[in-house]
Amino acid sequence: MGRRLLLECGRTAFIRNGTITRRPRVPRLSGTLLIAAGPGEWRAAWVEDGAAVELYVERSDSPPAGGIHLGRVVRRTPGLDAVLVDIGAQRPGFLPVREAPADPRLDEGARVIVQVRREAQQGKGARVSIRIIPRPGGLDPEQLAAEAVRHEPPFQLDPPPGFAAALALQLRAEADQILADDTAILRELRGAFPKAAIAHRPAEEWPVDVEAEFAAALAPSLALSGGGSIHIAETPAAVLIDVDTGTPGESSAERSALGANLMAVRAIARQLRLRRLGGGIVIDFVGLEGRGAREKVRQAMTAALAGDPAEPQVLGWTRLGHLEIVRPRRGRPLSEAMLEPQAVGKSSLALAFEALRLVQREARARPAANWQLIVSPAVEAALHGPARAGLRALETRLGRQILVKAEPNRERAAFDIVPR
Repeated sequence: MGRRLLLECGRTAFIRNGTITRRPRVPRLSGTLLIAAGPGEWRAAWVEDGAAVELYVERSDSPPAGGIHLGRVVRRTPGLDAVLVDIGAQRPGFLPVREAPADPRLDEGARVIVQVRREAQQGKGARVSIRIIPRPGGLDPEQLAAEAVRHEPPFQLDPPPGFAAALALQLRAEADQILADDTAILRELRGAFPKAAIAHRPAEEWPVDVEAEFAAALAPSLALSGGGSIHIAETPAAVLIDVDTGTPGESSAERSALGANLMAVRAIARQLRLRRLGGGIVIDFVGLEGRGAREKVRQAMTAALAGDPAEPQVLGWTRLGHLEIVRPRRGRPLSEAMLEPQAVGKSSLALAFEALRLVQREARARPAANWQLIVSPAVEAALHGPARAGLRALETRLGRQILVKAEPNRERAAFDIVPR
């Protein structure tokens, strides 16, 4: 019989009602995972057929989907028809009442085992469920319950906390090969990815430039190889994409527009995965007059999205002539982790981790030097706030203190690293 786990007031209870739902088998895709490990932050790229198709940022600041936690009920919210559960994140998890059992009740202070279904994003807490889906190789229900008794909430039960384990949860397939630019993380990677071939290799020898891929995936506009461009705007309601054909070629305007739109289709499909975009997506193609041209673009978009593990759906054309797509949300968009809200520039937190990564790089070349980091006040606040653990980890690794100095008039994205 299957089990639904619930811990309340320190007591473990099993509610038997049906069979355990198993996680679907992980698709066997041929892929390489590239990991750029910095102090307090890992950036990773999933590569298929020599091209990056997905990008990840891991800081252990947002529990990924699939993680199982021992939480504590904060309160019931009748207005939202939900229960809020503290799982140790910045915001409590959101548990819909329809998933909560009637007996025993989930009153304030109750202990409960939950699994993250959707990562926190757009200012909302993670979506959680009491229906536990054991991960392959993870703890079974009895082991989860026994582990929960030994800890006080909030506590992550499975997998154990760590950058590698959190990154493994986010992947939609098992990596065949993992290349890391830091030998210090190889042991952790082998524990989280036991089936992968794991090796250290400098970023200069990687098949793709991960930093360039991140820069392109964070830009609001992207030039197309055959001319024209696409512009991507993320709003709370939907992702809006505009296609610009640029300067028309020598062929007819209709044929030029169709060619540019078909080229934009391939770029859009790739960017949806790279940027981890989800929800409603509205695309404004250009120069599509008549059903024939629209049908060609729709079919091309359907084909381009066929390999996306998120299984997006092309809904069709609106009365205004826009193509609608829906892509399931699972993790937060790349922009939410890297950019300032409602802005194009990188966030102070992302810049703080970049500064630490550069200090680490300089220290490899001059291991005996002492270092001073000169930054803007906003980046200094991040280094002494949410990036503090990364700063301390780097100081521990180097065996010396890193002096952080803020200059009031310095631009936020500018910093200097100087020996002292």
